[in-house]
Amino acid sequence: MPHSLRWAGGFVRPHRSRLAVCVALSLAGTGVGLAQPWLTKRIVDDGLAAGDARLLVVLTLGMLGAGLVSTLLSGANRLVYTRASAGVLFAMREHVYAHLQTLPPRFYARWSAGDVLGRLDGDLAEVQRFAVDAPLSALNALLTLAGAVALMLLIDPALTLIAFLVLPAQALFLRGTRPWVERSTRALRDSMAALTGFFVQRLSAMKLIQSLGAERQEAERLAALDRDCLRRLLRQQTVGIVTGGVPGLLGSAGTAAVFLWGGLRVIDGELSLGALIAFSAYLGRAAGPVQGLLGLIVGAQRARVSLDRLGELLSESPAVRPPARPLSPTGRGGALSVESLVFGHEAGAPVLDGLSLTIPAGAKVGLHGPSGVGKSTLTDLLHRHYDPERGRIALDGVDLRDLDPALLRRRVAVLGQDAPLLPGTIADNLRFGLSPAEAGALDKDTLTEAVAAAQLDGWIAGLPRGLDTPVGAWASALSGGQRQRIALARCLLRKPDLLILDEPVSALDPAAAERLTADVDRLFAGRTRLVISHRAEALAGCDAVYRLERGRLEPVADTMAEVACASR
Repeated sequence: MPHSLRWAGGFVRPHRSRLAVCVALSLAGTGVGLAQPWLTKRIVDDGLAAGDARLLVVLTLGMLGAGLVSTLLSGANRLVYTRASAGVLFAMREHVYAHLQTLPPRFYARWSAGDVLGRLDGDLAEVQRFAVDAPLSALNALLTLAGAVALMLLIDPALTLIAFLVLPAQALFLRGTRPWVERSTRALRDSMAALTGFFVQRLSAMKLIQSLGAERQEAERLAALDRDCLRRLLRQQTVGIVTGGVPGLLGSAGTAAVFLWGGLRVIDGELSLGALIAFSAYLGRAAGPVQGLLGLIVGAQRARVSLDRLGELLSESPAVRPPARPLSPTGRGGALSVESLVFGHEAGAPVLDGLSLTIPAGAKVGLHGPSGVGKSTLTDLLHRHYDPERGRIALDGVDLRDLDPALLRRRVAVLGQDAPLLPGTIADNLRFGLSPAEAGALDKDTLTEAVAAAQLDGWIAGLPRGLDTPVGAWASALSGGQRQRIALARCLLRKPDLLILDEPVSALDPAAAERLTADVDRLFAGRTRLVISHRAEALAGCDAVYRLERGRLEPVADTMAEVACASR
């Protein structure tokens, strides 16, 4: 917890000046607010009781002015606070997202999207609220409480003691509820994450749900998740009712004791009515800060849960790290060398075991083999999502571990079977991944040339908005071939030295597969290509074809016959 609080504090420190302004405004507002009950006492005792109409008017106007100043100070405080609070939240979110971008594919295979989103949204907001609100609320509450208690003591010390007799019991009760609060908070967070994950997965697979007639089944699954969420929500509400109600009830008992004892003293003439009214007003002013400070105990318990959940996310380690002093490749040919490569996703279970491969610059090499033997794992290693356990991969003679991953991925492009696109226009997807300067340099003519080279110009010409046509969420309205061609045009614009084609024609019919293969050979002639596929169409024209099996590569003697047999 302390380490996590230090982590959160690092995002608060850059906003110290704005938060200091919030404190100053709160202090001024507290002073103005504390003046109002004293004005009430003067109105009752010195104005009404004494029959002084002139003083009554002056004090009433003073109370009105104090209310106006308090409103202006509160509004200014809220604006300054919102800017600082939002800045802290956005900085936290950007930090966590940057960390997520460093994590390898196996992280995203293991963690559900709903769980990650729940931590990015609910847990991060809870931590931000506690990191910013708790210090400000505590300071404001302490200042208000100190001022109110000082004035209450000035009016009557005995009544003040009676008013706060129950405070230790309230604090001890809330401290004892900590395990209950933490369990209910984590259970609700997990349930909300499950709901978020359900919608993320199902909305992207709605066509499948409809085509299989699974609507009722999915509706029942959602209803079950809703029931579980409601059960946990009601449990947390019960916790909130108890943790708020019991201290509130104890506080009401203290207030009742004040009115009973004070009222009896007014009847006996030991205390003026104005003094009792002012004391009760200050007691009301003190009750809010007291409840706020007690609420911080519950807030800290909930923040602890969120900090733990965020800690679980941030404790995930990147599979690779940029070198301290990244090297630049000696050439730009795209020659690839893989030497005695060993790698496995689990200790003691290598997927690739002693694999070696040499691809001269500008050559086209094919790779095939049964599913699950490590073909896509090799792609991940070439893109440096992982580093080898043993062995070496070099591009133009430079070990990939000595290259910055971002620099490497600019030189090595992957055209995969999924060809994912992001929401936005076709032009946005073509420019995606380029720096702002590079993207700005790609005018419409350059983009048009790329889509024409990728055989998309006829289709795009028929769209109402051309390159500015949105692809839609998940690009589900586009065919597999259209997505592949857009991805191909994107690769062209990046001008890679090495192009990896990972099952690029798996979603295409034989004729379309042959056309795409021919277009890739034409557009990337002279560039190094590694084709990973089960399909003979994709491996046509390879300078060499290897079969991956048992973690190693073996050359295929009769290339096309072997591949055609394997593809069947």
